[in-house]
Amino acid sequence: MMKYGEEHVEHRFALSFTESELRGQWKDVFLGIHLLEGETWPEDLIDPSVLVICNLQGEIVQIVLHDEGCDCEFQFTYSEKAQIETYVQQDVTV
Repeated sequence: MMKYGEEHVEHRFALSFTESELRGQWKDVFLGIHLLEGETWPEDLIDPSVLVICNLQGEIVQIVLHDEGCDCEFQFTYSEKAQIETYVQQDVTV
């Protein structure tokens, strides 16, 4: 996770399904994110979670990092996004 425009740092985390919601042509999937032992959140990131926006066929359209339930200035790295994509495809019924 990194702030937009800053050097990225990889974080190790686990994910958990929270809920999903249909919104017109989209299905929003909300995930909890939990740091693995020895990891810490980036400074200024208080209560992160993940919003995965999928189309009705289950294809991932966008992955958004939320902080305290809202969009924030942080983003996932490519490998963190890949981990989230794998989790959603394998463990969440979209």
